[in-house]
Amino acid sequence: MNSQLENRPSLMIIDSYALLFRGFYAPAATGNYMRNEQGMCTNGLYQFTRYMQDAIRTFRPTHVARAFDMGAKTFRNELYPAYKAHREEPPEELILQFDWLWDLVEAFGIPCLGKEGYEADDVIGSFAAQCSAQGIHVNILTGDGDALQLINEHTHVTLMKKGIGNYLTIGLHNLEQERQVKRPDQIIDMKALMGDASDNIPGCPQVGTKTALKLIREFDHVDGLFSRIDEVPGKLRERLLGHKDIIYLSRELVTIRTHLDIDCPLEKCVYKPDLARLAERLEQLECSNIMRAVAV
Repeated sequence: MNSQLENRPSLMIIDSYALLFRGFYAPAATGNYMRNEQGMCTNGLYQFTRYMQDAIRTFRPTHVARAFDMGAKTFRNELYPAYKAHREEPPEELILQFDWLWDLVEAFGIPCLGKEGYEADDVIGSFAAQCSAQGIHVNILTGDGDALQLINEHTHVTLMKKGIGNYLTIGLHNLEQERQVKRPDQIIDMKALMGDASDNIPGCPQVGTKTALKLIREFDHVDGLFSRIDEVPGKLRERLLGHKDIIYLSRELVTIRTHLDIDCPLEKCVYKPDLARLAERLEQLECSNIMRAVAV
């Protein structure tokens, strides 16, 4: 039995832009941009590669895939035009690295997954659901706690913490310990009540983490809350009823879709870098020193 588990495929799905943005802003915060001889800023791609290689060395997946956003607008903007509307455009130094990122990932032999009209989270959620349904162990590498709603018997989420090599892996075994909820779907209901300022998801005013957690613990989920709303005291009940539609809209916005058909056979995800192509790309970026640390 143990040998069967050891031989079972393990898939790491990486949130590409989470790593790129993290890699770009870490040194950029001090104005320390890396540039090649052509003047192109490369610090995002450099740090992205370091993050990815450290994660692959640490978790040793047999298969790797990467998810990308495929445009600024998704079905969530149709549901709620103000969704992420407050976010500023990324700086030009970062935008110029987007196209290079796709090519660099392909040089690593890693398939790039995306779906028009959906976010990378939805692609991650759908591919994770497809693979975990086959009994494949899935590890989602991201910096976004929303992904915790995707945890199941075969799926864990690894959150990147500050610095390289600092991870928190959460599964069914430690979800309650780390996030104080009993089930992954309660992550959705928590966010529906609290909202999320980073994505401009409204939620219910004056409901923060403490109140949302108390409500979910008592009523289990948003539907349970409104079916027993008379049990909620005074002003809080009034706020919840007054923002019921907004709370349900927020739940739709924060729910990661898992029904998309992601056409990527598992065998395409076998991690096998194209070392010659990779060396060429890294040389163009003047990041050749990374080749010594490539996980193979």
